[in-house]
Amino acid sequence: METSAPSVGALRPLGVGEILDRAVTLCVRNILPLALIWLLFAVPLELFQYFGTEDQTKTFGALADVLQKSSGKGSDFDAVLKAMQGKPIFNAWTVMTFVWIFLVAPLPSAALMAATSALYLGRKIDVAGAYRTALARWPNLIGLAILWLICTVAALVVIFFVLFVAIFGLALVTVALHNVGIVIDVVFGIIATIGFFAIFMVGVVAYEMGAYACVIEGLGFVAAFSSGLQRVFSQAGFRRSLVFGLAYIAITLGLSFVTLIGQAVLLGLVRSQILGMAFTVLVAISTAGFITGFFTIFYFDLRVRKEGLDLQLAAAAVSTDALSTA
Repeated sequence: METSAPSVGALRPLGVGEILDRAVTLCVRNILPLALIWLLFAVPLELFQYFGTEDQTKTFGALADVLQKSSGKGSDFDAVLKAMQGKPIFNAWTVMTFVWIFLVAPLPSAALMAATSALYLGRKIDVAGAYRTALARWPNLIGLAILWLICTVAALVVIFFVLFVAIFGLALVTVALHNVGIVIDVVFGIIATIGFFAIFMVGVVAYEMGAYACVIEGLGFVAAFSSGLQRVFSQAGFRRSLVFGLAYIAITLGLSFVTLIGQAVLLGLVRSQILGMAFTVLVAISTAGFITGFFTIFYFDLRVRKEGLDLQLAAAAVSTDALSTA
């Protein structure tokens, strides 16, 4: 199997453009094993979603027919109620979809992290080995997700309380200062929105860095949580994570737009939900490795900048060579 070019000796601080370039190279050179890792997750998920939304599609289709027929005459409440009760909105397939997303998804994600990390360091991988690593890390990944969920809810409660107090104070200022108070309100709103968005993006990056600490370093979920925060919310780490987060959002929006356009064309022109589903799976498996590679290279970049990982690995390689020739 071909491996990616960078290897341990090529580890160095990178710009976002270089990270993007290396992620594309890594993904293209190793598209088959990376795609297979995600394929094992994406195909069952798409099937669960297809069968889980089949009843919902029929329900909303029947409801649309009732509303269209009664247009201009007033809706027949009994007909609407009958259409809504025609098929269950939630079924076993819907439950499986949620289980697959929230409980199973960490496995292929971790397998991709392990695979892209190995490839980036110039090592060989196999799909089974990547999944074995993921399975060993799975409990801590679930624990990390739960810990982040708890902390996120707590942080939102604090933020909403602070905003409530701030809005109440701004209302008093507006009453006292009139037009000047309105200007202050607008400036505060802009700053608060930008600040919230920035913290949200950096928080997403911190969560991912914690997941990498679980998978690559084998840390427990509490230590991984702390590691992600320390690496990302330091002064230099925060700035780089913010820029990286903006790039990630831009890439994600672009990929989502391509997916929506492709689905719209297939559903609108070909009128095939099967082809639409196949297109979604194809986009997912072809981009999952790239997105993971993008985060993988940023993870190593952070460690190179903050911990001198390149020097540590180079020293370890020299020691290994010395022992092998002794």
